[in-house]
Amino acid sequence: MGLFARFVLPLILLSACALGQLPSSRCDSANLALTDCPFLTDLDRDNGNAKRNAPTGSPASSAATREGEWNAFLSTPSRPHSEHFHWGRALFESFMFLSIEQAYVVHDDYRWVVIENGFPFNHYWRDYKQSLYTWAHSGWDDGDPKLYSYLGHPIQGALTGFIQIQNDPQGRELELSNTKAYWWSRFKAFLWNSAYSTQWNIGPLSEMTVQKYGTTIRGPWGHDGKWPCTHKPCFTGVGQVDLVVTPTGGTVWLLAEDALDNQIARRVEGVTRNHFLIGVTRCALNPIRGGANILHRKRPWYRASRDASQVYFAHHPLTIEVSASRENGTRR
Repeated sequence: MGLFARFVLPLILLSACALGQLPSSRCDSANLALTDCPFLTDLDRDNGNAKRNAPTGSPASSAATREGEWNAFLSTPSRPHSEHFHWGRALFESFMFLSIEQAYVVHDDYRWVVIENGFPFNHYWRDYKQSLYTWAHSGWDDGDPKLYSYLGHPIQGALTGFIQIQNDPQGRELELSNTKAYWWSRFKAFLWNSAYSTQWNIGPLSEMTVQKYGTTIRGPWGHDGKWPCTHKPCFTGVGQVDLVVTPTGGTVWLLAEDALDNQIARRVEGVTRNHFLIGVTRCALNPIRGGANILHRKRPWYRASRDASQVYFAHHPLTIEVSASRENGTRR
């Protein structure tokens, strides 16, 4: 036993430590000396210094030795790549929302969608050019009811804004605050909302190309919605109102939901652990965010910025101490 402790055991430990100090194969390919090689296996130099400075046989020296031996065999973890905006997911969710909207409108305007040849997108470029010309000279009003133009379209803008936010790693966890990061995040949502609104109104898969608004075949209708128009004013279904109201009204709606979520929903989370009440409150105060969550394959009451339990315990730190003491008592 004395021979093993004096010679064999130190030899095994020294061999293991020496193996952990071996340079990477990249040093061999670069013909670098061991002292100049930056690609050694991950050894905590601070622990090494602590081991050298601590008195021999002290607890600090023993702890540093054990930690150094473990770190010597661990490879350096790779740095995580920075997360970028999820373009594919955002475009897919926007297309899904566009499909839902178009399906609703096509249900009402199917007659015009398949007019002439009996299938959609017939005479695509001819009708599209006619619609763009009509839109350029249409003025502000498009003939839709006020409820559609000044409530429905802002809701559309808010939802598409939330689509951008939930796919932006830099903005999805931000809550209402007077900070540069928050306002920049919501401005990017405004831009995404504007792009979607433009496509919905005058884009290649818009009401112009699918429902043929503004074409000579469909023609204008009267203020009462009857077609054809016999008494002015007459409307063609295209105008500038939606291009302005949708992004601006949608952004205002989005900011309002942010404020309600931050000022009211958070307070409810701080006073109760009733998940049903918290979920109902979140959905009631943020209905449009809930719709965007569903498109994002999340529950309507989901929040990327926080967990309700964390908010509650932040307001009731004593609850954590009581729970911990009870748990320790149970274990004993």
